[in-house]
Amino acid sequence: MLLPAFAVIGGLVFYPLVLSVWDSLHVDNLLVPSHAFTGASNYTGVLTDSSFLHAALNTVWYLALTTVLSLVVGTAMAMFLHNVKHFRAILLAIIVLPWAVPGTVSGDLWSLIFNPQTGLLDGLLVGLHIVSYPILWMGGNISARVAISVTLVWQVAPITAVIVLAGLESIPPTLFEQAAVDGATGHRRFTRITLPLLRPALAIGLLEATVLGIGAFDQIVVLNGYSPGTLSAVEQLYLYAFQDFNFGYGIAASMVVTVATLLVSVFYLKGLYREVSY
Repeated sequence: MLLPAFAVIGGLVFYPLVLSVWDSLHVDNLLVPSHAFTGASNYTGVLTDSSFLHAALNTVWYLALTTVLSLVVGTAMAMFLHNVKHFRAILLAIIVLPWAVPGTVSGDLWSLIFNPQTGLLDGLLVGLHIVSYPILWMGGNISARVAISVTLVWQVAPITAVIVLAGLESIPPTLFEQAAVDGATGHRRFTRITLPLLRPALAIGLLEATVLGIGAFDQIVVLNGYSPGTLSAVEQLYLYAFQDFNFGYGIAASMVVTVATLLVSVFYLKGLYREVSY
């Protein structure tokens, strides 16, 4: 009964994975007519390339900002929805909508917001006299990274909210009622009951944010192209493969990104995920 499913998974996942690892150990360059075995030279070349290391550092920025902000914003939205009694389905659909938007469309929308001449954000800041002149958000490395991270958070926070909301809905209300009878304040009920019982949901939400943060590509390309100041690791491996035609480097870089995603995900699941009982 399970054999067809295993066959599909093996054909669509494991076989391409094994083939990619094999190709990453060979010369795979359209400009070099050879497929010689080179061992780990592609990996050492990628890991010592200053361009890839700089892109990896940018990716760490996106990962840190995206995971923290999406968790905070998503949890706040989930708490809001949890306490809403009317029109919850409509509000939930509105909140989830950014997550369903493709990355390129998301980048286009936020490029209009961050536009220094006609953008909504600069117009609002200048109109409220918070700043004296429009800010060129993509003009500096730090401001560009923050702006891109906001775009990523806007897209991943809704799914975090849905996951956390499901966790909130699974907590029996009697626990809060008993705590209130015992004199626990709202803050203590949140820190001693809600957060500990939300650990599985928070871990899954962090996992979703991690995958988007490390794999950021579409939004960055639309907002700032392939600028070195905001280049992500996935953008760099794309340049290896489709600009330099060095597919060996591109596949090796993709394997490095995959392993990094796996390690961070395992860290979250081992450190935060816990089975809970009520």
